[in-house]
Formats: sequence, C-alpha cells, structure tokens
Amino acid sequence: MKVSDHNSRLRLEVEHCPMRPGCPLAFMCGVALNDGKPLLPVISDVGYGEMIWTDLNTRHRVCVVRSGLLLSRVYASRDGEIPHSIFGMGFVGGIPDIYIPYVASDFYFFSGLVAGQLCSFDGGFAKERIDALGTPQAQLLIARIGLNHTTSIYSQTLTFAHRRVRDKVVSVLLRVEGELSRQPGFGGELPIAHDDVAFLACIERATASRELKRLAQEGLIDLGYRRIRVLPTLRQTFGDMIEANLPFYDNDLSVLQ
Repeated sequence: MKVSDHNSRLRLEVEHCPMRPGCPLAFMCGVALNDGKPLLPVISDVGYGEMIWTDLNTRHRVCVVRSGLLLSRVYASRDGEIPHSIFGMGFVGGIPDIYIPYVASDFYFFSGLVAGQLCSFDGGFAKERIDALGTPQAQLLIARIGLNHTTSIYSQTLTFAHRRVRDKVVSVLLRVEGELSRQPGFGGELPIAHDDVAFLACIERATASRELKRLAQEGLIDLGYRRIRVLPTLRQTFGDMIEANLPFYDNDLSVLQ
C-alpha cells in the first residue's frame, strides 16, 4: 500500500472513530499542522503481555487506549513487580514525560492485560497541541487525565487494602468489569486468566484459583479457559465496594473541540 493511500485511510478512520466521544485527545486527532498535513496517530494492536511503553523511551510518545486494557507495572525490590493501575478505553499515558524532563529510571512500564488497540502521538506534537489550547482548557485537559490516573491507582490500592482473599479477588473482577463495560460490545466476560487475578490481587496463583472456584460454585461467576464471566449476582452481593463505583472522566467535546 502506498504511503498516501495509508494516510488517507487512517485519516478517514480518525474522522469516523467511534471512540472520539470518550477520547481526551480527540481534539487534536486529525487536526492540520503548520505544513497542512493532519496530525494522525499511530494505531497499533496490543497483545496480551506485550510491553508497549516504558519510561526508558528515548523519544517521548503520548498514547491513549483505544480498546482493551493496559496494565501499568512498577518495579519493586529484589527484581519484583507489583501492579500499579489498570488503564481502559480513553486513558492517556505519557503526558508528564513531555513536560518534566528527568533521567530515565526504568521505574514502570505498560503491558497488555486484555488485547486491544492503542493510539500514540509524537510527544512534541502532542505538547504543541495541548499548549495551543491555552488556559484554562489545557489545565482542564491535564487535570482530567490526571484524575483518571489517580482514580485507577486508588482502585488498585483498595484491592491491596482488603484483608480477606475473597474481597481481594472480587475487587479485581469488579475493577476489570468496570473498565471493560465502557467498551462497545462488552457482554460481561472478562478475558483474563487466574494468573492475572493473582497478580492484581497480590496473592498466590493457587489461592486465586481456589477462591475463583468457590465463587463459581456459589453462582457468582462462570469459569472458562482464560475467561471469567461476571454474573449479576456478583455485583448484587459486592456492589457496595468503593472500587465498583469509581467514576471515569470522559472527554468534554464542547470544551476541547
């Protein structure tokens, strides 16, 4: 395919993207630059477990989740890793890096938790477009992105804070369901494995499996191979958990477009 044909197809896809109402960066997607060419994202598929962003990147890029789920992991002592947050559709990564220079620390990275797609922009172009919004629009945009990140981190902290294994496992399921429920076509099935639940809950894999089987026996979930279906009874029983009802701040097109 010719480059011109590829760009034309990408521009058409950008203009009619169904994710625009929930994308904080929709205001700059497809906008004309100084040379008249449109600012188009790189749209890439993200597979399960694939590392797609790290703070060691030499050329900063800003990315937004188009579909699926990303898992932010951070390094702990003795070469361990712990879950930092889950990013679903509309979450933006890489904004602080384009404003605050720092020595690469190899501190955290993003990987695929549920396969999907990612849009990414060159950090320089992204900063230019955000700055061009002026005040207070740029502040509103960055604050919205920051609130979503803070909410996601808080949600992971709530999972850690539960004392009972059951509550930790249910917390993970409700959080993943909450993120995926904002995506078109979601039917209640979580494409995650027992290993994923164990990592997010910071418990042993065998412990997670035992608890998942108990939940299935009680009619709260259905289990399959790398599939967990959340049944209405689970939310009816545990829907009062704070992490089951945390807000996500969508894009306000009337302000940013």
